[in-house]
Amino acid sequence: MLLKSLEAVFIVFVMIAAGMFVSWRKWLGRDAAKALPKIVINISLPATIVVSLYENFTRKQLLAAWLPLLIIFASAVAAFYLAKLAAHVLHVPVRRRGVFVVAFAFSNSSFIGFPVAQALFGDPGMPYAVFYFLAGHTTFWLMGNYAIERDADMINGRVHCRNFSESLKKLAQPPTLITFAMFAVVLSGLRIPDVILTTAKYIGNLTTPLSLIFIGCMIQNMGRAGLKWDKELTPVLIGRFLLVPALCFGIASLGLALFAPSPTPAHMLMRNVFVVQIGLPALMQTAISAEVYGADTEFATKAVLFSTLLSVLTIPVNMMLLAGA
Repeated sequence: MLLKSLEAVFIVFVMIAAGMFVSWRKWLGRDAAKALPKIVINISLPATIVVSLYENFTRKQLLAAWLPLLIIFASAVAAFYLAKLAAHVLHVPVRRRGVFVVAFAFSNSSFIGFPVAQALFGDPGMPYAVFYFLAGHTTFWLMGNYAIERDADMINGRVHCRNFSESLKKLAQPPTLITFAMFAVVLSGLRIPDVILTTAKYIGNLTTPLSLIFIGCMIQNMGRAGLKWDKELTPVLIGRFLLVPALCFGIASLGLALFAPSPTPAHMLMRNVFVVQIGLPALMQTAISAEVYGADTEFATKAVLFSTLLSVLTIPVNMMLLAGA
């Protein structure tokens, strides 16, 4: 298990290093690099979701997916409120509190989560990675993104009250829409033609390299200024890599004890995927949203950078701990 974890981390960081290299050589400028997440979110990630759900779930299995979805949505919401409590207890400045909470609570489920899930758990683990993405994505856009907007409002002296319909519009992105569409396909028993499925596999294979190359470009573009430590990064990293995974493990264990007292290997796989996914580096959208709204972009970017670098240690440790649990 340790060797497998180290191999997965090695693969991830070689691709990140490739992104740093192409950025350093100016083969991919800042503007061109910004196109990579758009390709991932709008094209390759939806294709990955199509293949993962269609090939790894039957109608019966999907009907039984209420337990994984309950566990991971409960974990995502609980992580958000744990982060808010930590921000209050630690007296995080109110102008930084939203960014702090999001970096503490939400992981990089699309850009790093899918590559890591594929490397560590293979195809059987991918549907649970999709479930985590759905829960994390939904919770972020309904709760986390608004917290960053409030930071920006305080910094810029604005007053903005976002209504629920605005939050719902944020959710109407291709990965979320494709996830629900595939739920309908699997539940109805519809067959996807082989030519479409094969095409989706080829396109979906772009998700991992493009995601990690983009992260490498982002790290390279930050330069030395991005390496200056901020005291509030310490509680963010403790929450990101220790408290939030432990919280998820506890919720998953409680859910299995209540609803699946004789857990199957699939239940154990579900728990392990969820804990690894929720304990990944900080959500990249933290930095993107902070830049868009005018919040503390520097702190947000540092949280993404340092958590990404530290994950070279935390991912193998998580896998070793889960192997013995």
